Order: sequence, then structure tokens, then C-alpha cells
Amino acid sequence: MKKFIMSLIGMVLVLSMAMPGSYTQAAQVFSDVSVKHSNYADIAYLLDKGIISADKKAYGVKDIVTREEVAVMVAKAVGLNGTQRATKFKDVPKSHKNSGYIQSAVEAGIINGYTDGTFKPTTKVTRGHMAAFIARAFDLPNGTKSFKDVKKGHTAYAAVSQLAAANITTGYEDGTFKPANNLTRAHISAFLARAVKYQEGVTSPKMKVHFLDVGQGDSIFIQAPNGKTMLIDASTKEYGDTVIAYLNAQNVKRLDYVVATHPDADHTGGLTAVVNAFEVGEFINSGKDHTTVTYENLLETVLAKNIRYTEPKAGDFIALDSAVKVQVLAVDAKNTDNNDASIVLKLTYNGVSFLLTGDASSKIEQQLMQNYDVSATILKAGHHGSSTSSALSFLQKVKPQAVILSYGADNSYGHPHKEVVANIKTIGAKSYATATGGNIVVTTNGISYAIQAKDVLVPNVTPEKPKAPTGNVNSGTYVIPGAPTTFKNCTAMRAYYPSGVSKSHPAYAAARDGDKDGWACEL
Repeated sequence: MKKFIMSLIGMVLVLSMAMPGSYTQAAQVFSDVSVKHSNYADIAYLLDKGIISADKKAYGVKDIVTREEVAVMVAKAVGLNGTQRATKFKDVPKSHKNSGYIQSAVEAGIINGYTDGTFKPTTKVTRGHMAAFIARAFDLPNGTKSFKDVKKGHTAYAAVSQLAAANITTGYEDGTFKPANNLTRAHISAFLARAVKYQEGVTSPKMKVHFLDVGQGDSIFIQAPNGKTMLIDASTKEYGDTVIAYLNAQNVKRLDYVVATHPDADHTGGLTAVVNAFEVGEFINSGKDHTTVTYENLLETVLAKNIRYTEPKAGDFIALDSAVKVQVLAVDAKNTDNNDASIVLKLTYNGVSFLLTGDASSKIEQQLMQNYDVSATILKAGHHGSSTSSALSFLQKVKPQAVILSYGADNSYGHPHKEVVANIKTIGAKSYATATGGNIVVTTNGISYAIQAKDVLVPNVTPEKPKAPTGNVNSGTYVIPGAPTTFKNCTAMRAYYPSGVSKSHPAYAAARDGDKDGWACEL
């Protein structure tokens, strides 16, 4: 039966996900801006807005920008007059192609000239100068944040703190801003795109992400700013009606996307009832083989209703809303572990982002950190708060302001694990649990967000001490219950695993496999 179902689905299988038009356009126009570039969405956004043009084959992402370039980009961003005209500067005549934008930017108080009567259009711009230009051009809130190299008293402090308050900049991972560094085209694109989005976001439509209280399972419902909807999982079969009732209460008539992160029953069991109850535009599946009756019934239903079926690849985008970037960060249909086959999604709405990890283990978390920017405002903790996920190193990289845990009260698995709760406490994030907070709803305009929940899970416990090993710690594959899955160095790892670990072990790190033999930290 399973082979029959999959063969039929394969006839309509779409192998790659559709990308929003703006993302596609940027890739087609600029030879040096691929969809994997960290500033791809920013550049595409500015291109769509007409703030940058496609007059060159390459965008020059690493090029240092000049005063002229910044003046033009900022002037266009705030809608200033670019008609060529006389300026107050002896080195910018009326005939200069950008004389209008430069003069308008000066008149608006965004940028100044020099005391010798020049503008110096080809002079390079620093990150500190850029902060000042953007702070003058946009109505930004006052800020108090300081960086290691931009403290109170620094000439750039006021402007940089304003950018930080508006989530236009977070600085570097080492806590610096580097105000004296020259500004690249990639970086000015990122700063300017965020500034424009901030200005628009004051009145922008809301996005809601609902984390449903569905017992020992997962179900996430997304309402995009444009009105489109996405449902990710629907817990166990017994909770199908619960999910349907919740969607009805939100006046849902159609689900534009339904995502099955992986085949486990606590994620897909309720989806059959949901798919039968609503019109579904597209069914997105991990593609992981699983022979349970529950999973087969789901696929049969998708087939019978002639619903568009897709299996995404890592790096694909889902066209939910042109204002919301939805990217698949991980999926592996060939993984022998159902959990590690999980579809991992990152949703980005201007300055607010969500990382939704399914049941992916710490092994997948390590891969995510290597391949993508995993930073996110809101994190849905992997695997219901199990110790197999939410490694401290991963949480420190994500840097979430809030963590959502979906699990059932008094469950037999001990979720959430004390180590995970303590890890959340270590990074200083607030945590919310469906078991204590009920349905958790995050509402955001892309700038700020609000979380509606009955309660906050206060992380006030410490990790359990590792239990005494019951297996061979020198086997390379045995996992000590309660032991960390990431280690500072080989010395720390050998305190738990004296002979190191093999490639299949969750604590394996390629960086500690010096001879590339598939064994890390061996003696």
C-alpha cells in the first residue's frame, strides 16, 4: 500500500519550493547575489522598492560604498527629489548625475558637506557615519544600548543606540559595533532595508503565530500579514478535533499550506482530520518513509483530495507572504531517525523571526549552525524539551528572547528535561510551555511582538547530574543519559567518553576529528 501511495504522489511531486517573486528577481539580476547570501533578502527588497537599480551585472556586495552612493540610497529610501540641479558644493555641479539626490539629502539634514565647500562624493563611508545618516533620515526611537567600542561619550553613540533600539543593528557577536570599519554595499543594504521596514512596520499588518496546546505533541498555526495561513503538524490523532475547533474559532476557511515536519504520530496523527475538514492549497512533507497506518491514511487523504504535494530541500523558500521570508533550513528524507528527518523552518518578518525545529536533535542543530544564520527572536524548542535537543551551544547561537516548549502535562518522558530548562535560564530567555500556558499566541508587526499565554515557565532548576553509565562508554555510540551533547574541548568530552565518540554520536564534532576517520577526540 505504501509503495502504491508514494508512486502516485511521485507523479505530482514538486521537487523544489516556489520562492517569492522578489527573491527570484534579485538572483536573476545580480551575478554575485545568490539566494544563500546572508543579505539576499535585503538586497532583493531594496531592488523591489527601486532604492537600488540593476544597471550593473554584479551588485558588488564586498565593495566599499562612498558618500555619494549612501546619499543617493538614503534619499531614495525616504522619497527625496532626485532631479538634477545646482548644489552648494564646488565638486558636485548641476551636471552631476546625482546632484539632485545629494542636494536633497543635504537640505534634509541627512548628510553634510565639508568646510572647504566640497562634498567629496567618492570618499569612503564608515559604519559610524552610516549610523548617523540613517538616524537623521528616519524617525527612530531613542536607545540606551552601548557596545564595547561605542559607549556613552562616543561620537556615534546616540545614532548607534537608536539603530539598536529599532533592531536595525545588533552589532557583532563579540559585542562590538566597529564604527571605524568601512561600510560595504552588503552592509548598507542590510541597514537601509531594516530602516525602511521599521518605518513601514509602524503601521504594518500583524502576523500571528499560534502554538497550540495539544498535549504531548506539536501543532503551530501561522496567520501571515497578507491573510494566508500555514499549519505545521497537528499532534496525535486524538487532538485532530481540537486543532479543527481552534482553527474554526480563528474563522479559518482555507489552509494555504499544511506542513508535516516528520511522520511521527505526535506530529501527524491529527493531520488527516484537518485535511478532511479544510480546503488545503499545498501539502509539504518531509518525504521520510514510515509504514504506520496513521501516516499512510494521511498520504491517502492528500492523494484522494488532489492536494498539491511537495517535498522541499534545505535552502528552499515557501511563498507564504512577500513580506515574510520562510526558509527551509533542514530536511532529510533519507535519515534513519524520524526526528532528524524533521523539516526545520525559519520565518522572518522584518526584525522579528521564528525558528521552528520540529523534533530535530542536537546533531541537526550543529549542522544548522554551520550552514545558516540561526539567530531568531522566538525559538520553538526541539522535541518537546527533550535533552536530545536544545544544546546550550545552539541556544547561545540562536539567542532567542523567548523559547516555546510544546509538551503534555505530567508526561511520562520527563519533558521538559531539566538540562534544557537550565540551558534556557543560562541564556536569559523567557520560556513558555503549552502544558502550563495553554495556547500560546505571538503577535508581531515585524518590529515588536507580544506573547499571550496563561503562564511563564520559570526556569529555576539546575541540570540533572549524568546518570551512571549502563552501556560501554568506549563504544563510540553509547549516549550517557543526561550527559552534555556539546563539549568545550576533547578534555571535557573524555571526562564522559574516555575514547572519544564516533560520527553517529550526537556529541561528535567534525572539528575534533583531526584525521577525518569518523572518530572525534580518540586517544
